[in-house]
Amino acid sequence: MATRKRKGGRRRKKSRASAFYTIVVLALMAGIVYLMLTIYGVFSPRASRVEVVTVLVLNGCGADGVGQKTARHLREAGFDVVDYRNADSFDYSETIVVDRAGDMGSALSVARHVKTGNVIQQIQETPLEDVVVIIGNDYTRYIN
Repeated sequence: MATRKRKGGRRRKKSRASAFYTIVVLALMAGIVYLMLTIYGVFSPRASRVEVVTVLVLNGCGADGVGQKTARHLREAGFDVVDYRNADSFDYSETIVVDRAGDMGSALSVARHVKTGNVIQQIQETPLEDVVVIIGNDYTRYIN
């Protein structure tokens, strides 16, 4: 007498495997959505002040006119650019935004406009400007 194989055993394994893969795919999709929302600043802190943010722009890449173009770009976005000039060196490969006033929300807002994730804090007791932008060689992300 020939023995018959159960068809139900295989289906259960497939359904468990497909349920596992479905959960993994959904988790990956949720992670991607979270990262995209983080990149676009949905979860970042907002500026804690109502006043206009004062910004100093430093050219850290040495490209002609990039400081003035960045200042214009930030002014059009509503920031008060108090000055633009050369940085201490032209060796910056990436743009850096420095929070000087202890208002990380304002610094992150400026960082979104210059399309960088490099934001640091160097709080000064009496800062002359709220945020400093040091332009790196990646400035073509926001200036044509």
